[in-house]
Amino acid sequence: MTGLVGVGDGQMSRSRPPLMLDATTPGWFETMGISLRTGRDFNVGDRVGSRPVAIVNEAFVRRYLPGAQPLGQRVRLGFDPLGFDRQIGEGQRTHHEIVGVVGDAVYTSPREGMQATMYVPIAQRNPSEFWETVLLTINAAPGQRAAVERDVARAFTRVDPTIAFTFGTFDQLVEATVTQERLIAMLSAFFGGLALLLAAIGVYGVVAHAVRARQTEIGLRMALGADPSSIVRLVFRRVGVVIGVGLAFGLAGSLWLARFVKALLFQLEASDPVTFAGAAAVLVAVGVLAAWMPARRAARLDPATSLREG
Repeated sequence: MTGLVGVGDGQMSRSRPPLMLDATTPGWFETMGISLRTGRDFNVGDRVGSRPVAIVNEAFVRRYLPGAQPLGQRVRLGFDPLGFDRQIGEGQRTHHEIVGVVGDAVYTSPREGMQATMYVPIAQRNPSEFWETVLLTINAAPGQRAAVERDVARAFTRVDPTIAFTFGTFDQLVEATVTQERLIAMLSAFFGGLALLLAAIGVYGVVAHAVRARQTEIGLRMALGADPSSIVRLVFRRVGVVIGVGLAFGLAGSLWLARFVKALLFQLEASDPVTFAGAAAVLVAVGVLAAWMPARRAARLDPATSLREG
């Protein structure tokens, strides 16, 4: 939510990027596996009429309270955190006291990184003013999902038969947020594999042509006593130069282009050395395999036939 945000005695300023806001219940952080770093969770005393409180994540602390003690600080918002991002006047602004700090967690999608997030108790919202859409998170015991869904559906229907609701697992929710990344990864893998195949065919063709062009030289070397292993080493020395030059230019270009895919990566640096080392190893292995057949054929040439044809 974008709006005026003030922390402590600091001046209120527009939140950019937006401050993420969520309303939860006691125990929600434990259910979602979000660790409580300091302070306390919401409790049954945090309800309408009690002192407004809030829990913030570590990204919020880094952004708004660097080097300061967050517990006890007051957060002032220029909009109603429990009312559809409704803008409010100076006299209506509520001071939410920070009572806890939790670990960072992805709020909407991995591509957006860890965003400053503020959580408020859902029980401090007036029951007569509720959201049109609510995400209810339930931690069901293994094998009890169907029974829990049935009981929840029965409870919803009993309260209001007109309520529309759907069920889904947390894994399905996560998969829905990474659809774009998964599609890009599949396309990248396909075109990467195709490029690797074309590179292998190209290396094979270049080495085979080079062996054919130097057939007379190779036959002469073998006639003078060169053994097959030395011929293989001769071919691979030339291939090694080609692979080395290709790797140097390829790695340099990849390091420069990696910054453009940084937004699509999660918990992985765009210039991750292990990834680059693995890609280089694969390219070297493919190059060696592609050159092996022409090199082996060169080592089996008959010197007399090579000299006669040359």
